Amino acid sequence: MNKTLPYLLTTISCFVSSYAHSESWDLKIEPYLMFTSIDGDSTIGTVDTPLEVNFDTILNNLDSGFMLRGEAFHESHWGLMFDWAFMDLSKSFSQPALGVLDARVRQGVLEVSVAYKQSSPSLGEWINYVGLRRWDNSYEFNLEPNRLPSTSLVDRDEDWVDLILGFKVDKQLADNWLFTSSGDIGGFGLSAKLTASLKLGVSYKFSDHWDVSALYKGTYVNYHTGDEDDKSYFEYKTITHGPIISASYQF
Repeated sequence: MNKTLPYLLTTISCFVSSYAHSESWDLKIEPYLMFTSIDGDSTIGTVDTPLEVNFDTILNNLDSGFMLRGEAFHESHWGLMFDWAFMDLSKSFSQPALGVLDARVRQGVLEVSVAYKQSSPSLGEWINYVGLRRWDNSYEFNLEPNRLPSTSLVDRDEDWVDLILGFKVDKQLADNWLFTSSGDIGGFGLSAKLTASLKLGVSYKFSDHWDVSALYKGTYVNYHTGDEDDKSYFEYKTITHGPIISASYQF
């Protein structure tokens, strides 16, 4: 399944190249901030760890982060969409009896989709899409004892790619106000057993080029690999959720 991402990116490049001669594109770029919380369970080897990570914990231990989504639609109604979110967290714990435990967790989620846009008086603007969601997780836990060389307790990288099918709807509520929703379902046992997301909120349009949004998003994933009760086993069953604020520029 990991070979699918380069294949899709090649297909997308060919798709864009076929329309490169035309200027009839509508583009949208949208940086955003998600007040992320993560709830669920993660198992590395034989160690099962409940995950209850709130936004304050993430913010206090954040080394770097990046959140950006965008769209590009041709006059033929075909287009591309992407969403990329990344965070790098680290923390050190010091105990006189043991030494210093250094922990580092990195997570990146990239979604790339081919989409088709339609509109109707009753539904508003409707987008159907098919794409890939790539998860990239990294865990490092190192112990530096007071009188012994440092020891690597965990050093694990897990990444996988899920097929997703989704929709996005923008419905006019009043002058300059839109109700916006989107969702997808995927996995289908190809990599993750199941993954799904749902996003709901409102947008306010300041001009033909600028708007701001307030939304709430949740993303579920149930993924495992390796042999249970063995050090090769990895399971990640979580809901990543939280409110989102964003500003977008369209041209």
